[in-house]
Amino acid sequence: MNPGSSLRDRQAAVIREAILDALAARLDHDDPDDVAMPQVAADAGISLRTLYRYFPTREAMFDAVGDHVVTRLGLPPEIDGPDDIARVFLESARRGAQSPQLVRAMLWTRLGRRARSPHRRRRVAAITAALAGVTSHLPAAEARRRAGAIVYLCSLPAWITVSEECELSADDARSGIAWAIDTLVDALRRENQQQETTR
Repeated sequence: MNPGSSLRDRQAAVIREAILDALAARLDHDDPDDVAMPQVAADAGISLRTLYRYFPTREAMFDAVGDHVVTRLGLPPEIDGPDDIARVFLESARRGAQSPQLVRAMLWTRLGRRARSPHRRRRVAAITAALAGVTSHLPAAEARRRAGAIVYLCSLPAWITVSEECELSADDARSGIAWAIDTLVDALRRENQQQETTR
């Protein structure tokens, strides 16, 4: 790669980051449906024409912002086994609580859900893989059902719903969900061990 193209690549990365930072900052305060591309361009300090070069549509911009938000919030990227699921949930929810409006925008709006979906698909796959060792004793359909319950508990919608419907603080809802996750994982592990001893 020649030095000129390297500089262009670095400049392009800085501009793209500025656009996504500006969009994420908007999402922290505004409804995604109200965010207009000229606002994002102005917030990023670039022209609207430059914004369109990077993101030709709002949808393309929202597609890109999901992973950017995950990085910005510092959400844990890995789950190292079934005993790590509750810890990752607690850390993700704690970090999400620092930007409540942004989290709500990512959860409850069409564009927010679109932006969040690639990260969520990866998280669902990671949780399911982490549970494989403690669901191996079950028929495949039953393993999927039980993993599905834990996957749902490990979601920001579950955390917000428990907090609001049970009138719990965000911390108490987080702690209660983490307890439920650990309890279910322990129950699966005990069942799995019992199955192995009876073989």
